[in-house]
Amino acid sequence: MKITFDGIEYETDDTSQKDALAHAIDTCTEAWKLDQAIIALRFKSFGNETVTGTVIAYMEKRRRQLETPQVTFTQGFVFRDDRKKCTVCTAPLELEKYGTGSDWFSSSDFNQFICGPCAMKQSSNIKACSKTGCGRLFWACTSQTTCADCYARSHYEGLARDQAITMSQVTLDVPQYHGGVHAEILFRNFIKAQTNLDSICVSRNNGIDLVFITNGDAEYDSLRNCMVGPSTVPVSTSRFPSRTRTQRFEPQRGRVIHCIEVKVNDAQCSKAQKNAEKFVNDRIKRALKGEYGDDALAGAGTVEAAMNKGAEFELHLIRVSMPRFGTTEYTQGAPITAVRYPWGETGGTGGIQMTLLAQCNSITYMDSAWIGDTGERIATQFLAQLGFDIRGPVQNNTGNGVDITAKLKHTPMSPRWAFFEVKASTAKFQTSLEHAEEEQWMFVMDRCSKALMHIDKYKGLGAYQGSSVHPTVRTVNDLFWDFQSPEHWETRALYFRVAVRLPNPGQNDAPQVKLLLWASPRSQGKKALVKDPIPQPLFIGYGGSSFPTPTSNVGKVSMQTFAPHPFGGRYDNVHSCFVMGCDCSQFVPTLLFPKTCVTCLHEHGS
Repeated sequence: MKITFDGIEYETDDTSQKDALAHAIDTCTEAWKLDQAIIALRFKSFGNETVTGTVIAYMEKRRRQLETPQVTFTQGFVFRDDRKKCTVCTAPLELEKYGTGSDWFSSSDFNQFICGPCAMKQSSNIKACSKTGCGRLFWACTSQTTCADCYARSHYEGLARDQAITMSQVTLDVPQYHGGVHAEILFRNFIKAQTNLDSICVSRNNGIDLVFITNGDAEYDSLRNCMVGPSTVPVSTSRFPSRTRTQRFEPQRGRVIHCIEVKVNDAQCSKAQKNAEKFVNDRIKRALKGEYGDDALAGAGTVEAAMNKGAEFELHLIRVSMPRFGTTEYTQGAPITAVRYPWGETGGTGGIQMTLLAQCNSITYMDSAWIGDTGERIATQFLAQLGFDIRGPVQNNTGNGVDITAKLKHTPMSPRWAFFEVKASTAKFQTSLEHAEEEQWMFVMDRCSKALMHIDKYKGLGAYQGSSVHPTVRTVNDLFWDFQSPEHWETRALYFRVAVRLPNPGQNDAPQVKLLLWASPRSQGKKALVKDPIPQPLFIGYGGSSFPTPTSNVGKVSMQTFAPHPFGGRYDNVHSCFVMGCDCSQFVPTLLFPKTCVTCLHEHGS
């Protein structure tokens, strides 16, 4: 039987056309086409009621589907029940009643829970924590003998074993820095390895590359022998001994200031550098004025002190032969060599050839920033393998601050976050901390609070790749929900140090990592400090009608409060805008409307 639908004729006796007709009805989206087809089929139903009746019934079913109202949710809420539930009877449990000893109990690993009625039936399995001074009741359904609070803390603190772990799966890529920076670091490391002398920073970028100060003949000869070679005494060819008299007592050589300019391959000195003495004097004067920063100012002060004691100057030009990246010499691993020439003199002869690196394509270290970044990357991978939920750093745009933060699997009473300070070096494991870092939780609290406020050295966090949120801002907004008082920074977090030892320059051995505990603040110790590293660490709390004003038992903590969000929740009423979708983080009042931000035209305050 032939049936016409939507202008197309189908033969129902043909199986393929019959399936095509069914597909056309299923995909039809307009009811009037179905009505027309049904009316036409009713006149054909005489004599062949079976086929036409089946098709009509199928079309009417499709029409009822189209006429049924469709409910479309354009926007809504998805409620997810994350409450803990009793493992036995699946009854929901209230976190607020955890630890009361009468409502519900958890296993040591905080993975299994039992409500009060079910616990009454298993009273023999409800035991007290075996740790001295605790005594909290827990559900002894595992082999552990401590409560979940003590188990969580001991589990994470037990990972800090002061044991070197080799990260054999980590690959270290050679970064392609500026060749001049590469050459300076290689030559500085070479001199330090040969003579134990280290360079003094007296300038930046376009200043004096390296400065060494020798004191006495031993240090002077050691440095000169590396660059020029050992001095040779001429042998007399006369039959008679020389009549030249020598002094019985030779004066001891004093301090000598060695200023070094490093050039790579065929690079030439600039017009200012050709007059070496004038160039050196000018850069030292600029450094003493503070134009190159605090480090250069301190280094220039050391040079000035040596000059005041009658120190002499020696000027050296070091020309480094470095195969360019991608060339045949680089691929074959040719060595990086250097030769010393007099700086500022014409016609001078070169010294001995110094091999700075045996293979140019081996692992090398260009500057401390690369070492630090590589160490943090390896530490992050190491901590993730230990089971830490890594959330990111709390650092400013220069990389200073808290290196790594991690969210812990916790109970309502146990620590919720972990903070890590990473120290990376090439020679050995570096475990010493800077003075500010010795304040442990006060240091972390101060840096996180300043990052949340976008103040001090964290002002640049607001402007990050257009409208994107800075990773540090995202991290501090996440963790600040768990710290409502300065004491919470001490009790609700664990603090660790990660020491990373990277391969020595020129070697390809695997890096090693150690996880250590971060000692408590020195200012809270028994021995008083001569100078407090952080006199007034900053704490950001919330106060007002919705939240009580935070208090602190630590007298040195400086506190600042935020007002509550007018729509519920919390926000920074001085800086961050609370309007959904607005990334404005720095409030600037409008001239005529002081409560309105001139940047985003929203009211940041209540």
